[in-house]
Amino acid sequence: MTSERAVHTPFEVSNGLREMGQAIRAARLRRRQPASDLASRVGVSLPTLRKLENGDPTVSWGVFARAVWVLGLFPAVRDAVSPENDRLAAAIETGRLPRRARRPREVNLDDL
Repeated sequence: MTSERAVHTPFEVSNGLREMGQAIRAARLRRRQPASDLASRVGVSLPTLRKLENGDPTVSWGVFARAVWVLGLFPAVRDAVSPENDRLAAAIETGRLPRRARRPREVNLDDL
């Protein structure tokens, strides 16, 4: 028997999951797609889809990915997490740039 420690979900994560779930629900409704149809296309039960739309953190990443793919939102999600859109990493890299540029030293091959 394995014991699992309870992991506290930070408020920002809980809130973000709830917002993403609401966005998935809104996308489904805007497409006039019944929940049972989306659940079937995603390959999950209706209660699992409801959990996803409510932002339940126990819903798997795969279910989320399939749902946004079925709704046509996958490219936007993929773009949101692409390295090119990682502002924090860009700021860190910018902070590591040298203060000034110097010409490279010329190497005299005769001295080698």
